[in-house]
Amino acid sequence: MKHYPDEVYTELVKLFRDDDVNSREWLLKNNYPEWVEFHYAFEGKEKSFQWLLDNGHRILAATIDGLTGADSAKVFLIRSGHRELSALVDASQGNKIAVAWLIKNKYKGLIQLAHEISVYKKKDEKKGIWGLLNFGNPFR
Repeated sequence: MKHYPDEVYTELVKLFRDDDVNSREWLLKNNYPEWVEFHYAFEGKEKSFQWLLDNGHRILAATIDGLTGADSAKVFLIRSGHRELSALVDASQGNKIAVAWLIKNKYKGLIQLAHEISVYKKKDEKKGIWGLLNFGNPFR
C-alpha cells in the first residue's frame, strides 16, 4: 500500500464517523477517491467494491473482505506484504496484539481508522433488530 499522509486518515475517520460531506469532498479533491470508495464498500455498496477492483486497489478490496469476516482475505494481505492492513482488520475487532503491532510500527492513521471502524460496527449492530428492543436504562 502506498504511504498516505496523516490528513488522509483524519478525513477518512470523519467520513466513517458521520458520512461527513466536507471530508468526502476533501478526499476527492486531493486525489484520494480510493478511500471514499473504501468507505462505501465497507457500508456494503457493491459498486464501490467493484470500483476498488477495477481501479487497481485490490489490496483495499481485500481489506474490505477481511473487515466483513473473510479470514482468507487477511491471509492474502499478509502474503502480499500488507501486514499493516491485516492488523487493521484485527485491531478493528479489538485484537490487542494487532493494536500493539500498529503502535510499535507507527501506523497512527491505521490505528485511528481501526478504532473508528470498531465504533461504526457497534453503531451498526444497534441498528439491527435487537436495537429495536433497547429501552434504555430502566434505573434512571
